[in-house]
Amino acid sequence: MAAGSLVLTQVSIHGSYFPDIFIGLLLCGLGIGLAFVTATVAALAGVAEREAGLASGLSNTALQTGTALGVAIVTTVAVSRSQHYLAADNGANPLAALTQGYQSAFLACAVLAGIGLALAFLLPGRPRKPAHELPEPDPAADAAAAGDVVIRSGTK
Repeated sequence: MAAGSLVLTQVSIHGSYFPDIFIGLLLCGLGIGLAFVTATVAALAGVAEREAGLASGLSNTALQTGTALGVAIVTTVAVSRSQHYLAADNGANPLAALTQGYQSAFLACAVLAGIGLALAFLLPGRPRKPAHELPEPDPAADAAAAGDVVIRSGTK
């Protein structure tokens, strides 16, 4: 995702779709697809079956909240950069101002993706639990739970 965003920072006013934008969007799409699937698998790994729905809901809520926050940050960067560009150059081409804003926004996307990658590697993972050992079957306890009479032979 960060690689695609960095490619998109090179977009110019006179660029064309296929070589300039398509490659960046392709890289972003691959990165987003890999990141979301990996995040979902990681969020549900080791979760008990009865809690899978809750874990999935929390994962999706975090994803949606993070996406909304990311869009807000990137939009703010793009608009701020465009406004500063227009304010600094009074007769500036509006397309040049928009392009400057988009380039800054894509750079912000790359920085946010890098921060996410760093946090994924630095934050501690879920503690490892030892494998659950099943208790040895006890026929006497099973029979007593079922209400059967158990007759034992042997000495005390």
